[in-house]
Amino acid sequence: MLLRTLSAILLTFACVFTQAATYSPTIRDGGSRFLARSLGSACYSMDSLRRGLPCNPAYVAKEKSPRFDTDLLLGSNMEYLREAEALLNGTSDEASVAKMFSRREAVDGEVSVEASFQRPTWGISVEPYRLVYVSQFENSSLPMVDMIASEEQSIKAQLASFTSGNFYAGLQLRYTHVKYVGNYFSVVEAVAGERDELFEIHNQDILYIEPGLLYAWEDALWEPQISAMLSQWGVSDKKSEQYPIRPQGLLGASVKPAVPLGLLEVGVQFQVHNETENFQDAVRGAVTYQLGVLQGVLSASQYDQAAAFLATYKNFSTGLSYWSERTNKAVFVQFGVSL
Repeated sequence: MLLRTLSAILLTFACVFTQAATYSPTIRDGGSRFLARSLGSACYSMDSLRRGLPCNPAYVAKEKSPRFDTDLLLGSNMEYLREAEALLNGTSDEASVAKMFSRREAVDGEVSVEASFQRPTWGISVEPYRLVYVSQFENSSLPMVDMIASEEQSIKAQLASFTSGNFYAGLQLRYTHVKYVGNYFSVVEAVAGERDELFEIHNQDILYIEPGLLYAWEDALWEPQISAMLSQWGVSDKKSEQYPIRPQGLLGASVKPAVPLGLLEVGVQFQVHNETENFQDAVRGAVTYQLGVLQGVLSASQYDQAAAFLATYKNFSTGLSYWSERTNKAVFVQFGVSL
């Protein structure tokens, strides 16, 4: 009964918006960056890998003690990120633009700095700097570029409560200011065209209102959990193709099978948004295993895969996440401090 109810809520929310998106919803994702890059959408239903605030705000109600995290995430493709920053600052020149698009390769790069504090039932996170650059090339005879470069500042607050039985409910409020350049054009236009028009700088303010639910059998064998969330729903000061208000519904489950050593968690996530066409599009699976100070992660969907590890020693942590899809791949390194 509970699963049918959550499924109905998920499908109702997901069908509200049906227009096609130019850019992947992951660009607008509000999850803690290392979690999102390692687990993908599965981070909304799993809680054994912990950095920053949980992806689903309902999980804050399970927090047992106060915790403060600071995290630095550095992605590969740093040269592209420097050029993206120059575009956003208006200091890029014709030579650097020509160099940027001369290699004609897909790029997914990111740098992020984030600090968070959480106590039982609530948490707050500040991300003063996030730089993202994503580009894809199409049509080899007349190369076309679909690109976005963005700089963000965000603050989010989570509030959650134990309601009854094993049921938790939470709400995340996330404010984001984003400065971005995004367009679809030919390589010839980028080199010889009107650069001021192609790389026009835009600013946008968005308030996301993201509710989450969790049903957790904490005393049961394997500790099964079922979760649901509506993400990326809210209001914006302007309409744009790059940062539209297009909600996505998430329904997931996880278990922690008993193992002789360490902690094992297995999860599956169904993610439904305006670009979802079939069942295979929506599914993602993930596995995490922790033994001592080391924790490994594997996650995969029909389109991409990720493998990661996180090493924690006293108050310090470092991690590495490798992500790949058919035409693109990237590496992300994390450095963190917890108090």
